[in-house]
Amino acid sequence: MKKWQPIYPNVVKKLNQNPYLLTFMNFPPSIRSSIYSTNLIESNNKMIKRSLREKEQFPNIESLERFLTLKYSEYNTKFENRSHKGFKQCKDTLDSMF
Repeated sequence: MKKWQPIYPNVVKKLNQNPYLLTFMNFPPSIRSSIYSTNLIESNNKMIKRSLREKEQFPNIESLERFLTLKYSEYNTKFENRSHKGFKQCKDTLDSMF
């Protein structure tokens, strides 16, 4: 950080104020891009939006919750045996971290 302090004082200040901002750097390099990327989240949101368009309305909040629970359950079942890029190679490291 000392190297960048004279060049980018505001950035270094912000990084020092929020120590959790670069937490992904503690993980193995093979999975860092998956962690800081929003591709999985965007894909999941698109799936939910597509499903919600088919079902136009919900009579109450409980029915919406049941619907979302079902969709996430289907999603988990579909991808339960898949491993995202890089995670299989560093499974031992991740197990030791958690």
